[in-house]
Amino acid sequence: MKFQIAIDGPVASGKTAVGRGVSKALKWNFLDTGVMYRAATRSILDSGISFEEDSTIIETVKITSIEVESSRGSEKILINGIDKTSTLKTLEIDRAVSIISKIPEVRKELVRQQRNIASQGPIVMVGRDIGSVVLPEAALRIYLDASVKIRAKRRYEEQIASEDKLSLNEVKVDLERRDLIDTQREDSPLSKDDFYTIIDTTSMNLEDVIDEITSIYRSQF
Repeated sequence: MKFQIAIDGPVASGKTAVGRGVSKALKWNFLDTGVMYRAATRSILDSGISFEEDSTIIETVKITSIEVESSRGSEKILINGIDKTSTLKTLEIDRAVSIISKIPEVRKELVRQQRNIASQGPIVMVGRDIGSVVLPEAALRIYLDASVKIRAKRRYEEQIASEDKLSLNEVKVDLERRDLIDTQREDSPLSKDDFYTIIDTTSMNLEDVIDEITSIYRSQF
């Protein structure tokens, strides 16, 4: 699809900031699919459902309304009509989201919703399996990577003001745990497939990454 850009990569590789910047440069829609998995996880946690109850988790996700409202470069996340944006980037969610997102039926339902959103106009979509599963025919499929040390530093700085913040080493250990879950799950695991254009952001600043992706796209189309 000429007007679709897929950006995948591990936790804290810069996907959201980069994707938002590329969408702004191209004047396209933007979707961080990660927030949908976080919203699904929030719904499960709020319902008090055990992580062992896959069937109940699946049914809850299917009946949960997740809406993403974009405005002026930011997104508001509504769960069953209630704004839950401020509750989605917590340590509790960080630790649970990979567990919920590895359930195949949960991914299938959210992929269906993501494709529906993509059908509504030009879009930059970021996540773990956008180029491989959600939008396999996207005009450009990018894999953003970075060393775990740099990713941990970025995530640590993001949660400095949080009441339940982790130490830098704890953040690094948590990222490694989530990487393991994401790359080893049976359904659409995170992987550097040959069709990706791989960009290592370890020593790049945000603007440079955005410029590189938009330049690649414009040179091809």
